[in-house]
Amino acid sequence: MNQITDIIVTSAMGILTILAGIVVQEVKKYLLKKGGKKAVEIAEILAINAVKATEQVADKLDIHGDEKFYYAKNAVTKGLDQYNIHLTQSQLESFIEAAVKQMNDRWKE
Repeated sequence: MNQITDIIVTSAMGILTILAGIVVQEVKKYLLKKGGKKAVEIAEILAINAVKATEQVADKLDIHGDEKFYYAKNAVTKGLDQYNIHLTQSQLESFIEAAVKQMNDRWKE
């Protein structure tokens, strides 16, 4: 029974990873069309930096899981406000999820 559960969870995570990649690509296309290349680059950089920073301070702040996600999301939102870039919550979450995936992929290497 545990093996079946493991297979289902692994398959679901694979599917969600693929879907997250597709969503990020669509968000990028939309933002490029609407806000320009510079806005997308800034959002990507801010998301990557926020995820890295959150990982570095997570132990000190004793935050885990969803708390880390919201901490990073808040950091990205503040950064985007400085550049007067506004994203929907869905778009913002997509950039953060992509940064987390990129970080996890690099860690596995």
